[in-house]
Formats: sequence, C-alpha cells, structure tokens
Amino acid sequence: MFSTRLSWAVASVLFVVGAAAGADDLLWIEGESAKSHTMKPHGWYDSVVKDNLSGGQWLSHFAEGEPPVAEFRFDAATPGAHFFWVRANSVAGPRLSYQLDDGPWIEVDTSKAVGNLNIAADGKPDMRFISWINAGKLDLARGPHAMRFKFHSPNNNHGGLDCFVLSRRPFVPRGALKPGVRSGKARPGYHAWEPDADEFRADALVDLAYLNEDVAGQHGYIKAEGNDFTLATGEKVRFWGVNCGPGAWELDHASHVHLAKSLAKRGVNLVRLHGALFGQRDPAVNRKRLDDLHHLAFALKQEGIYVALSFYFPLWFHLDGDQPSFSLLFFDRQMQEHYFNWADALLNTPNPYAGMPLGKDPCVAMVEVVNEDSHFFWTFGKKNVPQPRWQELTRLYGDWLKAKHGSLDGAIAAWGGVREPGDEPERGRVDLYDAWMMTTDGLAANGPKRKRIADQIEFLSGNMRDFHRRAIDHFRARCGYAGLVCCGNWHTADPRTLDALERHGYTAGDVIDHHGYFDHGHQGEAASWSVRPGQTFESRSALHLRDANPLPYVETDGYPHIVSEIGWPRPNAYRAEGVFLTAAYGSLQGLDGIMHFAIDGAGWSETVGKFSLNDPVALGSYPAAALAYRRAYIQEAPAVVVENLRLEDLYAGKGSKAYVGAAMDALRVVQVPEGDAKPGDQRRGPIAGVDPLTFYVGRVARRFGQKPEESMQQDVRRLADREAKTITSVTGQLAWDYGAGCATANAPKFQGAAGFLGKRGPVQLADVCIEMANEYGAVMVVALDDRPLVQSKRLLIQCTTIDELYGWTTSDAGGKRGTIQSLGSAPWNVEDIKTVVRLKWAGPPPARVVACDENGYATDRPVDARTTSGGLAVTIDPSTACTVIER
Repeated sequence: MFSTRLSWAVASVLFVVGAAAGADDLLWIEGESAKSHTMKPHGWYDSVVKDNLSGGQWLSHFAEGEPPVAEFRFDAATPGAHFFWVRANSVAGPRLSYQLDDGPWIEVDTSKAVGNLNIAADGKPDMRFISWINAGKLDLARGPHAMRFKFHSPNNNHGGLDCFVLSRRPFVPRGALKPGVRSGKARPGYHAWEPDADEFRADALVDLAYLNEDVAGQHGYIKAEGNDFTLATGEKVRFWGVNCGPGAWELDHASHVHLAKSLAKRGVNLVRLHGALFGQRDPAVNRKRLDDLHHLAFALKQEGIYVALSFYFPLWFHLDGDQPSFSLLFFDRQMQEHYFNWADALLNTPNPYAGMPLGKDPCVAMVEVVNEDSHFFWTFGKKNVPQPRWQELTRLYGDWLKAKHGSLDGAIAAWGGVREPGDEPERGRVDLYDAWMMTTDGLAANGPKRKRIADQIEFLSGNMRDFHRRAIDHFRARCGYAGLVCCGNWHTADPRTLDALERHGYTAGDVIDHHGYFDHGHQGEAASWSVRPGQTFESRSALHLRDANPLPYVETDGYPHIVSEIGWPRPNAYRAEGVFLTAAYGSLQGLDGIMHFAIDGAGWSETVGKFSLNDPVALGSYPAAALAYRRAYIQEAPAVVVENLRLEDLYAGKGSKAYVGAAMDALRVVQVPEGDAKPGDQRRGPIAGVDPLTFYVGRVARRFGQKPEESMQQDVRRLADREAKTITSVTGQLAWDYGAGCATANAPKFQGAAGFLGKRGPVQLADVCIEMANEYGAVMVVALDDRPLVQSKRLLIQCTTIDELYGWTTSDAGGKRGTIQSLGSAPWNVEDIKTVVRLKWAGPPPARVVACDENGYATDRPVDARTTSGGLAVTIDPSTACTVIER
C-alpha cells in the first residue's frame, strides 16, 4: 500500500547532511586542541585504538584528586541556536559537565549515547568506550567564546573527550567522520562503506517505506487467521523484522526517529523490543527505561512499523542471589508476582507520546510471555532451582499425582513401586528428575522408571501450559490487551521426545515461535556473546549442510509461525547467505515473521559485534530480500509431511518423528521406508522417519489430537538427491547444491543465488544469468514494481560479498579463520563486486541504469550495460551494492 507518511517529526528531525553545510554552519573542535587543561592521562585508560578517534587522538583523564578542566576557544561566525554534540566516554559512570563563557556549569546527560564504541586496545569491555552524546542546544552570539569541560566521576574522575560539535543545522553522527567526509580507507580489493547520514529524500531509488501502513495499527490489531497473519483489514501480512534491545531504546529521541525511518526504508515492518524494565536483582520498574521504550515504539509506529514486546528472560533477573531464575516463572508465586507487576507497568502505563498505553495500542502486534525458558531444556533440575522453591514444585507435583492417581501411594503403585531418595510422600512431595531423564537416552537407560518419567513429562507440560493461559488471561483482563500473544520460543533437551510438547504448550496463545543461529567455530573468552582479539574462529557456510542451521522448523498446523531471533553471528566471513536464505526458505516454509538479531544503534556499527546487524552484509542487504519475502514472490510450498500426534503418546515419551535434528546429514535416512514411490507420491499412516533434507523441499507440519494413522508423508528422495548433493523444492523455485555450497531462487519476480558462486560459474535462471567472479557472495534481482522480471519497468540488482572493518587481521592471512589479532576500526570494508548480470530483455535499451549509493540514491558512477540479442548485460560497479534499471 502506498503511504502518505505523517509529518509529526519532520520539524524536529530533518537530517541535513554536512556535505551541504558551509563552514559557518558547523564547528568541529578536537579534544586534543584545548587551549589549556589539567588532564592527567593514564597508561591503561589511554590504551585505545586511536584510529577510532577524530584526528587520531583524544583528551583523557584517569586520576584521583581535583576534577580536571579543559578550556577551548572558538569563534561563532553565525549567531543563534546551535545543536551541541559531544563525543566522549559514556560508559562506567563518567560525569561530564560544560561551561559556556561565564555561564553556569551544566552536567551532560550521558545516558542516551549514540554510536557507543569499545575502543580498548585489547578489546575488553571495560570503561574505554567513546560515544556521541546529544547535549542539547546552545544560543551563541557572533564572535569569540570559551568552552570548558570538566570530568568529575567518583571513579578517578575518569573521562575522555574526542571532539565536540556546534552546528546550526541538525547533526547526525558518523563516528569519527565529519559530515560529508569519506576516509576511503580500504585494503586492496575492497572498498570503504561509509555512507552519509540519510536525509530520507523523496528521490531515493531504493526505498521500501511505501510497503508499510501510514501508521502501524491504523485500522486495528494484527490478527491470526489459520496459519497466517492479517492486518485488521483482512489483508495477509508477513513481517520482516529486527530485534532492538535497551541499547537502542536509550538513544535520544532524534535517533529513534532516524532509526525508524531507516528501518522502514529497508523493508522492516516489525521490531521486537526485547529487554528488561527491571534490574538483575531489583524488581522495581525502571521508569526511565520504560519512557525510552515508549518513545521508540511511538517512533516506529509513525513509520508503519509494528512492535512485539519481549520483557522477561530468566537471565535478566536473579530472584535468589546470583542464580538465574530458570523455570521459576511457571510455578513460583513470588516470581509470578514480580512478573505480573512488570506486565502491568508495560501494558497499562500511558505512553505520553502516543496518548494511550501499549496494552491498548494496535501498533503492538504481539506480546511474548517468556523468552528462552522451559522445563524441557537442560536448565531444568535441582542444581538450577533453590531448594525451597524446588520443594514447592515437588509439592505441586504431589498434588497433581493425587488428582491423577487418587493418592501418592496409588501413583507409586502405578509406577511399579519406583521410589527416589528425594521423595517425601508424608509431606505431599514427590521428587522430579533432571532434564536428561526425559530424553530419548534417559528413557532408554531407565526402562523400569519409564512410567514415572511419563507422569513427570505430563505434569511439567501442563504446568507450563497453565501458566501461559494465566498470563494471557492477565494481559486480557487486567491490561485490556486485545492483540496476539506468543507464549515462548525455546529449544528442548531432546527434540525427538520433547519438542512437540513444547510447541503444544504454545498453542495456549496465538503464535508459534522458535529461535535459531548459525554460529559455529568461534572459541575463546566470552566468545558466546562478543568478538575479541585472542579468540579463534573458522568461517563456515550453512550451504554445505555440515553444521546445524536455523532454517528448518516444524509447523504447528493452524497457527502463524515466526522466528523471533535468527542470525549469522560474527566472526564469519560467509554471512551474505543469511538474508537470502531466510527470505527464500522462510517463504517456502510459510514462515509468517522473521526477526533478525539485533540492531545495536541508529547508524552503522563501528566495531565488530557478535550479533550486530548494523553492517553492509546484514542490514545493507535487506531491500531485495525484504521485498521478495513480504510480497510473497517466492511460492509457499504445500506440506510434504503432516504428522498427527496423540498427546498421550507424547507424554509416554514416544516423541515425534518429524523434528529438527542437531545436524543436517544422513542421521535419520535409515528410518525412511524404502519403496517404489515416485516424486509426489504420498504415503498415509504413522510416520516412521523424516529425512532431514525434507525441510528444504517443502513444509513439514504437525497436528495434535489427531490419529497417527492418518498422517501423510510425500516421497522426496528424487527431490533430495544425496548422490548429487542437491535439493529441489517441491515448488521448483528453489534449489540447493550443498556439494558446491550454492542456493538459487528462480521465481517470476525474484531470482538470485548465494554461496560460492566463483567456483560455480554462470548461474542460469529463467530470466537471469549471474556470473560472479568473487569466491563467495549473493546476487538478487527483484522487480520493484510487482511485475515479472521480463515485464518489469523498474528492476533492482543487489549484490553482497564479504565485509570486515578496516584493519581486521587474523593469524591467517586471508582473515577468514585463525586467531583474531585486531578487530580493526571504521570504516567497513566490503570486497569489491566482480559480477555481470545478464537479463532477458526485449524492446529498446533501458532508459537508465543507475549505480546507487549506500542509502539508495543515484550516483554518477558509470555502469556498463549493453544490450545483446535478446538480453541486457550489466557489469556491476565494484563498489555498488544496489543497481536500479529503468525501462
């Protein structure tokens, strides 16, 4: 739908790029240029990556005693209000104040820093950070002025000042770069990715904001209709989304608006706001953080972007000392009391920017009950639950057993007399086994205890499902929330026996969710959440199917499905496939929402974050994939497996045959029945086994409460050819060559390829031939006008290769494996594109072929486009990710 975007924020945030600004409009003053100062640098505190600093230096202090002061002198050529920004340390409690001329000392609010960058030389996340801070506006008279800065934190008065800016027009930070300036720093064979701040002009050639509603929820709440989401109007909708945590919430309001516009432009229509409103040991609601969330939700809403609210994760809150609150939410009354207080604050507090609480705002697409917690995961067990709380759970289990068996003695008799040392029947308590006992291996090793384990599985399943229902009732009755609810998203200790029950518990809500990452080969200190020098890694591609990847999932029939966290984390050179594969195979499998993890700021990242999306290969490659996914250019497949399951069989530990295993190899092929079935033939009856490659052929679904003998399985062995190492989708539009490490999409309005295309050679599709000389990359061709490619009047060719920060080095010369020696510093370097795209083309030559800049605007870079007999050959400019062709 075409948007007539509201102008609520235009007056306050018109982001003017400094290239158009004259010297009278902007004063950029380096910290090291102070006329006088009393700063005392410290060897450790001053051990930073100087390339990340404007002018290659800063003014720092780390010493006890009198707070240090630095004085600067400058002349204001133009009188009037100036936007005032400071690039300084904002981490670990610094206190920074300024004094203009003879005015009062004013403390700078460092809590809403932008572009927070770890500049520690050793990469450790301590206090050595640099950030841009919006310090408000200053009214300057024409002529000379004095500016003083003072560091006065209780911890050694620590602080660092890189530079400060006084601008007549709104200023958008770009790290150490001045407005309109590009460093051009790039290693041979790469180019620098350092776009100007986006002005969001109407002349952008690549801008998907029109796909969104004018205002998210303008007609009412998102609905779940069978397996699909619909707008309140009844129109089907898919969500191409991202995650935003408190780091993004805490940005200043102008940055919220900039981020919302940027995401909408790149095709995003949903943001999962994922973070806590409380402290790790303090359950009190952080009202400041709630206000930050309110403004970001409002800014997103104004750009037609819905939000999903994710407010509880057991690692965020420790009810007992240093112990995360695993499993407690499902049964512990004290934990639940805190939880419902948080829910009330989140959903009932009026949003001062929107004029209504989030619980009544249709921009909220869904609320999530709990993130990544389950009785069926490895964290379930006595060692992770304090004894008094464990005893309460065993008492609840005792009550449940009495209701089922009439008495605890009756339960023990039904188990064949099986008792455990932790049982206390005289107190009404019966002990529970740790997670392993509920797995296939645990059940096999404990045959005599199987009936007791089955009762435990049934009890725990019901305990989680009951809490999900209680939470939903609370959201509805106490908060007036009328939108969708997603119950959970977690893995289990054994998908064979437990995943189906985990998903069944989610059917208490409206949406089924799961999480997945392609994260392999990265080791070292803090490697699970950060990238640092000294760690080791090996770049890997999911396309070879040697490692588990996040694409396969089993659909629960009758419910929309989302993946609320998915990503190809760093360090990994082979990440260009991620966006292509999630769009292509998410479409094939009927996935209704994809939320990439995670946005870490309003601009492009300046360091290597483990999960950051703010880089050329991830966020920079969204438009083509987002458009194809949201408009369903790739056909959704019919179900090739439908497994009917009885709950009593699942409680008994019989599990499901349709599950996602730990690795995509031939582990379960031996279970697939032999026969003379032909492609398309369907077998009726209980499922004996599912080839893991089936997930790349078509949809795999399960139904609860149905007869197993009425299950359906299509023979896919000729579509999944293990000898040739190829997989063809049942729709015929997707192909995966896991021998060569390459996947292709071949639909009328979207065609492309990803993987090791250099070795593959020309990739011939229906209307496109891709010739990429780069070892690895992705090329997508999509119609911008919703027509088949051969008829389209506006085409987008989008190319992605490999990115890294300038100066990234490892013990291996290629930078794709080994020990990390340096993370490098801005700008991002992108491997030069070496690609020719040949299009079927009838009629006169194109009106124009345009190389676009990183923000989707036309450049004057020449593009070699030549018509041939029945075709158009376009040689992509080496530094151009997006090329637009217009008839």
